[in-house]
Formats: sequence, structure tokens, C-alpha cells
Amino acid sequence: MLGSAGIQRAAAIVGAVTGAKMTAKIIRLPVAHRAPLPNRNSLYCDSTPFMSMCPTCSEPRSQVGYSPWGLLKRLNDDRPIEAFCVICDQFWPITAQERVRLAEELEHLRLI
Repeated sequence: MLGSAGIQRAAAIVGAVTGAKMTAKIIRLPVAHRAPLPNRNSLYCDSTPFMSMCPTCSEPRSQVGYSPWGLLKRLNDDRPIEAFCVICDQFWPITAQERVRLAEELEHLRLI
């Protein structure tokens, strides 16, 4: 890829060959700044991972897909929170102990 100096040299060569003078206006486009990634230790994060024990294979499985606000709503409204095991291909509601642990973790996020 040619830089600005390379483009000017190429234009000079083309101009020397054809005899035409190149006229160009350089347009500077604003650079879009990337938005910072959400902090995983924030309630505004897209997904909050948590662990749940699979009742079929008795292995802890990482769960993703729930936002912190979605988890808080389910906890506060006493709605089920489903977990999934990729090995067993099974869904299950997390246990009462897991709900308590999850509520404590989310409470910690509120205090940050």
C-alpha cells in the first residue's frame, strides 16, 4: 500500500509520462474512537458468567448469556434461572444455594 509520499511519486511519474499535472484535494476523515469495552465487574456488562453444577454429570459448568440486570430481575421475582451442560445437553434450574451465591456476587457488583 502506498503512503502519501508514494502516491505523490507515482503521480509525478504518471504526470511526466502523460504531461498532465495531477490536482487532488486531500480530505482528512475523522477517526472513529472505539468505545471502551464494558467492565466485567459492572452491572452494565452484557453477560455475567457464573458456575452451576450439572445434576447429570456432577461437573461444574460455566454459564453465560444472562445480563446482570436479567439475573437480578429473576432473583428478585423468584423466577427460575436455567443452566446448561454442553456435555450432557441438558438444562436445569440452578439450586437455591447457587441462587444465594449468585445474589451475593451481584450485590458485590452493585457496591463497585
